[in-house]
Amino acid sequence: MLGVLIAWGSSYSLTKIALAYMSPFVLTLFRFLVGALVLSIIGGGITSGWKPLMNALLNGALFVVLLNLAIEYSVNPALVSVLIYTQPIFVLLLAIILYNEKPTVLQIVGVVVAFTGLLITVGVYNFDIGDAMAILGGFVWAIGTYYYRRNLARENLVRLNAALSLYSAIIALPTLALNPYFQLSLMAFTWGIVVALIAQVVGFLLWFLGVRDLGPVVASSLSILVPVFAFLFAYLILGRVPTPMEALGSAITLIGVLLSQLRR
Repeated sequence: MLGVLIAWGSSYSLTKIALAYMSPFVLTLFRFLVGALVLSIIGGGITSGWKPLMNALLNGALFVVLLNLAIEYSVNPALVSVLIYTQPIFVLLLAIILYNEKPTVLQIVGVVVAFTGLLITVGVYNFDIGDAMAILGGFVWAIGTYYYRRNLARENLVRLNAALSLYSAIIALPTLALNPYFQLSLMAFTWGIVVALIAQVVGFLLWFLGVRDLGPVVASSLSILVPVFAFLFAYLILGRVPTPMEALGSAITLIGVLLSQLRR
């Protein structure tokens, strides 16, 4: 999971840079096409069928479109990571709804604390469409995590991710009509490839490996450290420093998410 923290923690700032050269929809397609090519070569093919297609919709196309749009509208991409990583809260809620798991007192407190932190982070009156997209992305990711665990955990990891990337590219293709902007330059291709390799190839492979070996709840619990790494890389790469309220709200949110994962 350390590799996930580094890959996805840095990908928010790298995506922000790449979006200076292309629209969120072009970057989404770029990321999936490069990912599909590299992963299919490494794995010697892709996993076929309807189940990988559904996984591609949830953990691929829909999630990444929401993620890129959220980063596009955000001043500090690290804030998007905090909102996206409310996904462990949604994983817990889905466990309660789908599997009739009974939450502990700490888990209930964690949910309340996490959402209180969100209100502080984005502000009641400053909540905008980018924030909404990020939180919706967290919910979609949580659904995809459980879908993968129940239906695809035994599949070849590399081929499955190659299929996820390819199917996601096909699903996301119509969104180019919304904004096809792409600056035809070496820098645009370079940053597009960098984002694809780090976020799509390395990040997704390590994530699904963690879900398979540790389970969705434990993997989601560890992933709450991604926003910490996102803030670090936002400072190192972009020189972005969070405001006191953003830092306070983010810290409270992550503490709440951590509490929600405790079972005693």
